[in-house]
Amino acid sequence: MSQVLCVGVATVDNIVLVEKYPSANQRVVALDSTRAVGGPATTAAVTLARLGIEVSLSCVIGDDEEGRFIFETLKNEGVDTSHVVVDASVRTARGTIVVSKSEQSRAIMVMPHDQIPKKPLDISKYQWIHVDQAGMRALKTWGISRGGSAKLSIDIGYATEGLNPGDYDLYAPSENITTDTTSAVKDKNIVVISQGEKGSLYCDGLSSGSVPALNTEILSTLGAGDVFHGALVAAQVWNKEISEAVLIANTVAGLSCRGLDGQSGIPSKNELDAYLAKVKI
Repeated sequence: MSQVLCVGVATVDNIVLVEKYPSANQRVVALDSTRAVGGPATTAAVTLARLGIEVSLSCVIGDDEEGRFIFETLKNEGVDTSHVVVDASVRTARGTIVVSKSEQSRAIMVMPHDQIPKKPLDISKYQWIHVDQAGMRALKTWGISRGGSAKLSIDIGYATEGLNPGDYDLYAPSENITTDTTSAVKDKNIVVISQGEKGSLYCDGLSSGSVPALNTEILSTLGAGDVFHGALVAAQVWNKEISEAVLIANTVAGLSCRGLDGQSGIPSKNELDAYLAKVKI
């Protein structure tokens, strides 16, 4: 059985780093700039691949330069692209992101599409299916529900119509939605809430607690939440206890903040193991 299928949005992000946001009519010189692939499920897929997990991505991209950039990036990262749909009728989602160095904030403008990929014929081979908001719609369209051959995980950043925590084995909402993990008892699932620099809350119905965020130098927090969720799913594949799984996810997300984009700083499995071993000494 293959391990993880990620389903959701893939974007191309043009990212600029500034010391601080400009005021009205002020010109600011960028400190750095880069272009990267983004999207919650896509970034999670790259994270899983970096950590040595066999992972596929299901998404829709356009037959354009941005789509080709996404496709090549995924292949170079070791993400299986057999379920990436190239649709000439859509324009690949793209974003312009300004990261403020002094304010640790960002402005994001994305031009998304609402196309849902076709249900993979080999979907029964996956151990976990991890989705974002778009992936949530795909699962409903495909008729995939909890209790099937694959366990379901969701990274959800804002309240979405039709969202039900009990539909997922691993429910990972933003603190913008809730900070209450006690629904895990009722829904018999794992609930993990990332709170950025404050760390993460967790409950699996048997134990609950919090894990502090990694104390490290931060260049940009862009994509850190998506990385967190990818690493959290990796820890489930490794059958880690919930507290250790959240520690792993916090560590991987924290290390990813070394990069301006949401992916270049993601550690490999060897780098993660070395870092955790050093911390335990």
